[in-house]
Amino acid sequence: MHARIFSRVSVMLFLFLSLFLPLNHLAQAEEFPSRPVEITICFAPGGTLDLAVRIMGNELSKTLGVPAILTNRGGAGGAVGTEFVARAKPDGYSILAAPIGVFSILPFLTPGLHYKLADFIPLCKYANSPNLILVRKDSPYKSFADLIADAKKNPGKLTCATAGMGTAAQFSLEMIKIQAGVDIAHLPYKSGGEVITSLMGGQVDFASQGLPSALGLMKNGDLRALASSYGKINGFPAVPTMIELGYPKATLGVWVGYFLPKGTPKPIADKLAALIEKAMKSPAVKKGLEDSGQVLDYQAGPAFAKFIPEENKMLEEVARKAKLIK
Repeated sequence: MHARIFSRVSVMLFLFLSLFLPLNHLAQAEEFPSRPVEITICFAPGGTLDLAVRIMGNELSKTLGVPAILTNRGGAGGAVGTEFVARAKPDGYSILAAPIGVFSILPFLTPGLHYKLADFIPLCKYANSPNLILVRKDSPYKSFADLIADAKKNPGKLTCATAGMGTAAQFSLEMIKIQAGVDIAHLPYKSGGEVITSLMGGQVDFASQGLPSALGLMKNGDLRALASSYGKINGFPAVPTMIELGYPKATLGVWVGYFLPKGTPKPIADKLAALIEKAMKSPAVKKGLEDSGQVLDYQAGPAFAKFIPEENKMLEEVARKAKLIK
């Protein structure tokens, strides 16, 4: 009898708590945020990711009503900062800002990562920019077709610089090599700055490099872009896209997205997603992105969560064809 009464009480208590907890989360969401929110930028200062996030920093602080603290935690291709947020308390006060490579390239190139996409709630995709095929102003290649023609005549002799192994810039190059059927030597450097220096100094024939770091030199005429991996470039309408050049399978955008640790209450995640969307769609952010060579490329969380694994699968196939993995 006592056991039966205890069982009934337990069931009633469970039902009561089931009703109460969602209401508690809603109350938390109404109060959120009540203190500064930290955004972890999983790369060092000065890169495309860092620039994109800082462009939105002031606007996000306005929409949140509390300071948005931007913290760089670079290392291991973005894995250090990503793992930090994966272990953070899931209360909405720790947000990850990450680029394409963290979830769409590193997982299959780097065994033993201490995070996975399932450890996060994708809030939204925010910005995008292309990789460019860049040459010096005095380069003999006047068009992308010129470069490919020379690569076919001289297999393995042309050299292309990128900012490192496993970067979106390298994958743009590998996609071109596969679709065009050419052999081009890849020279990985440690940073975009080193890529530009080597290209300007004549150490390489061309570079696959993100638009933001090349924009200034393109504007003053020191560098020319022969192709864009993703969309037309504001201010440079003559630069053709890979699709326009007949290479639809060499299209790749360098996206930036926002993520929360798994377990963050849905009302808080929904509220954050709405506040971030409001901030990113302000005229100041749109202009800041355009001025830096990026574009606003919003994609809501659920669609973004489906997009990443699909892109990951495509890039993993590129890696296999390029013999980067077995």
